[in-house]
Amino acid sequence: MGLTYEDEHIYDNTTFSDFAFSMINRYPNPQALHIKSVDILSTSLVAISGTNNTQHKLKFTRLIRKLGSLPRWTPSILRISDSFILETIIVNPVDKVICSRQQNIDHLNFLKVIEINNYKYNADKKEVKQNTKVEFISNIEHGVKAKTMWERLSSRVHLGNKIERFCVNSYHKRIMKSREGIKWKIEYFKLKNGLTSL
Repeated sequence: MGLTYEDEHIYDNTTFSDFAFSMINRYPNPQALHIKSVDILSTSLVAISGTNNTQHKLKFTRLIRKLGSLPRWTPSILRISDSFILETIIVNPVDKVICSRQQNIDHLNFLKVIEINNYKYNADKKEVKQNTKVEFISNIEHGVKAKTMWERLSSRVHLGNKIERFCVNSYHKRIMKSREGIKWKIEYFKLKNGLTSL
């Protein structure tokens, strides 16, 4: 069981280095006030095939702590104040591609969210194309067969489906805020670099 959200977006008028730096350092920004902390867990350089070990991809993993966001109609045991997200990012400077994967690492019995983003830079157009795919998987009551009249009438039998639908329906708004945060960071670093060069 589970639902999927897919989307794409274009970031225009940018260089790959500016975008990569802004995407990696997107926190903090005014659109991400729900993010409490970001901690780097590991970093490594991975050789790019076909370059004879002369060029590498940057790979790093970090832990993101953010405010929980389940709706009020969920049972109180599910309404968590904090959630922890594991994010892995790979930056390929040769192909000018960034791949990221995010997944919550807590409350997996209630809801698992896996978000995969691929960012591809087009040097001719000076733009980055983002492809997003998100999977929402809730194990609550999935596979439970309603036996009694009360169970058939109870919304709890369908709580897992309801949580998944809520997440899919609200995710577009969330991802729009995330993109605005990256755009803000790009402009912030452009302004900062312009001031330091004076």
